[in-house]
Amino acid sequence: MSHGGGDDTIEPDLTPLLDLVMQLLMFFIVNVRFVTEQVSQDIQLPTSTSARPIGKADTAALFINQKRLTRAFLDRMPDRERSRLRSADSVVLVPGKDPMSPLEAKAWLKDKYQDAEKEAKGGKVQTVIQFRPDGDLDLNELFKMMNFCKAAGYKNLKIRATVKAK
Repeated sequence: MSHGGGDDTIEPDLTPLLDLVMQLLMFFIVNVRFVTEQVSQDIQLPTSTSARPIGKADTAALFINQKRLTRAFLDRMPDRERSRLRSADSVVLVPGKDPMSPLEAKAWLKDKYQDAEKEAKGGKVQTVIQFRPDGDLDLNELFKMMNFCKAAGYKNLKIRATVKAK
């Protein structure tokens, strides 16, 4: 067969493979972003010898980050939030929400529970509250938030900590 050239090599078309790799890359980039938005980088968890990794059953959790309100943290906030939170002892940081005082978080939790109750099967809310207190947070502030969650109706409360090295 003489149709012209003499080179009979065949090269595979890599375009579909590159498309697949790009789609996988975008999928993982988007999912990693959702996971990192659940926690606040300002929070340094306390250490505990009995801390365990989050289980698969805790995937539908509501993360509540709580930090002692320091002057340095307050100075980084916009003026509107700074004047609103000035009298609070701690600040509650929830992904996707502006920083709140514990009393503001109490009202928000009650509304959130009522919404979850409407959507829940049989009216039973299965949401797990994952507390992520800062290591220097006064325990009274953490207990206050836990009581606010219980008053709103939440029953499953957990506290996150880092594992203490032995």
